[in-house]
Amino acid sequence: MPTRDEVLAKLAEDKHAYCSANLSGVDLSGATLIDVDFFDTDLTNANLDGAILDAACLDAANLEGASLKKASLKKTKLEEAKLIKTNLTEADFHEALLPDAVLDDSIIINTIFTKCDLGNGSLYEVKGAGSKFNGSKLSLASLDYSDFTGADFTFCNLQFASFRETNLTGAIMKKALLKEARLIKTNLEGADLSGAILEGADLKDAILVNTILEGTIMKGVKNKPPI
Repeated sequence: MPTRDEVLAKLAEDKHAYCSANLSGVDLSGATLIDVDFFDTDLTNANLDGAILDAACLDAANLEGASLKKASLKKTKLEEAKLIKTNLTEADFHEALLPDAVLDDSIIINTIFTKCDLGNGSLYEVKGAGSKFNGSKLSLASLDYSDFTGADFTFCNLQFASFRETNLTGAIMKKALLKEARLIKTNLEGADLSGAILEGADLKDAILVNTILEGTIMKGVKNKPPI
């Protein structure tokens, strides 16, 4: 396994040096890795805390068990990346591309996913209190059995997304597109859905105590609980 210094020196010469390589367990915390190519790279259990990975390519990369606390991944490409059991606390993914990415069992507390593409992503059993998804695409995403207490989904595209048994207590979902979304047994207590479009959504056994529904479009909602 190459050392940290060896990895950084090689990347300085060739940003594609570790494409499809094995960097499992590498410590690149705090490193500047802008625009590097980690396509299909094995970064399992890597330490990338505080690393700057803006505009990098991590498509199909395996980051299972890695730590990216406070890392910067603005405009980074992570299509089909595996981020299972990763710690992404306070990381910044602004305008990153994560279609079909898998973030199951990850920690995304106070993580920024603003204006991202997370379409068809898997965010199963995620700890995401305080995370921000403003203006992001999450259509067809699975966000089941997760905790998004106080998270911000303002202006998000959540068409056909699933929030089965997810905690959205106090979440902000203003003007979100939730058409045909599955909100089965979802806790929306105190959530703000003002101006949201829930046309055709399934609210079977959802909790809507003190939920703000001002201007919410509820046409064709299935299993609408008493409000």
